[in-house]
Amino acid sequence: MDIPKTLFATMVKNARMDRHWTQEELAEKLGISLTYLGDLERHKGTPSLPLFCKAMRLLNLSADDYVYPNGNSDNSTYKQLLRLLTHCSEHQLQVLLATATALLQPDPSGKALNGIKYPFALK
Repeated sequence: MDIPKTLFATMVKNARMDRHWTQEELAEKLGISLTYLGDLERHKGTPSLPLFCKAMRLLNLSADDYVYPNGNSDNSTYKQLLRLLTHCSEHQLQVLLATATALLQPDPSGKALNGIKYPFALK
């Protein structure tokens, strides 16, 4: 899988700006030079794994958003569901998983479920 350098740069820069931090402040918190942070934000280079992890934790970013980028990042319903999932017990997560799996299963009669045909089958 080839993830573009621009994704890390965009995620970090947006998170920094959301917090109203300067590049200097973030560089200091990450323990890197201002020049190196500037290079990363301008898509010039890739961070080491330890720096990547430190940035994700510090900025409260999801590594999943980096590894599995998708079109749901701007979807408020999707974000709300993700936030709620963090409050669920293991049993509640299992119930939600079974429910979502059932919702995505094609109708055994061959008809589309809720008018939507899914090009895959879940097991």
